[in-house]
Amino acid sequence: MSLFRSSRQPSPLPPAPPASPSAPLFDLANLRTRTRAENESWMRALASPVFVAQATALCRILGRYKAYVDTRDAGLSAHLLLDGYWEMWVTEAMASAVRPGMHAVDCGANVGYYTLLLADLVGAAGRVTAVEPNARMVGLLRRSLLANGFGSRVTLCDRPAYGRSDVSMVLDVPEDHPQNATLRAPGEGRERTLSTITLDDLVGDAPVDFVKIDVEGAEEQVWAGMAGILRRGAPLTVYLEFNAHRYDAPERFLDEVLSHGFTVASIDAERGVLPVTPEAILARESREDWMLVLTR
Repeated sequence: MSLFRSSRQPSPLPPAPPASPSAPLFDLANLRTRTRAENESWMRALASPVFVAQATALCRILGRYKAYVDTRDAGLSAHLLLDGYWEMWVTEAMASAVRPGMHAVDCGANVGYYTLLLADLVGAAGRVTAVEPNARMVGLLRRSLLANGFGSRVTLCDRPAYGRSDVSMVLDVPEDHPQNATLRAPGEGRERTLSTITLDDLVGDAPVDFVKIDVEGAEEQVWAGMAGILRRGAPLTVYLEFNAHRYDAPERFLDEVLSHGFTVASIDAERGVLPVTPEAILARESREDWMLVLTR
């Protein structure tokens, strides 16, 4: 059964909030109680983007947070400027899964859409560790954290998460879709390299309650680098982007994931969090990504 009310319910929409500095901010509780269409209407009305300078704009995302974005980005940032939200089905699920006081890890933070949401959800008593190796996105995210007063509860790491620490890798970033940046081994030219870090090394002995992994094909490496976190056996929720077409041995990777005692579900764009079988995950012919929900 879905965790969320369907966006197709025929309930009438409320009037959109006035587009003014005095307009009320969006209440996160609405993500769990209102229809998606209602929430999206409010977020669009509150987006209020303004150009700043040097390919940078400031907008309001989720009807609450000031976010600096890159105007050259035709993907994620363009949607945030226009609508003020991204992947509402994942946003809704995250709002229901993360609680005050948790330690959440956002691996593949990009411009910080989910980082800002997580920072609010965990509250002043919680912590967020955000991992983003794209220097441009790191700079924008750092500004957004300060603008929202979240600087003290978020640790921002600008090294790529990987299966081993201190490996030199190159980050290839498409200029118009930086959310699709990918890691690769260095070539023979003078390429700028980054030093990797494992999530185990990054968080140390700190308890971890929630991890989001969205790293454009490097999920296996990130997973290998959190073996210590997994061996703790503690309760843990992981949102793992999974695409069988990206991996040399997807069945082996999925078996490794599930060997740590997780139950598996996926986030359906219309119906929310639904159980899914490993067989269905591996048999999917579409090359679209799954967002798996792993809980134990």
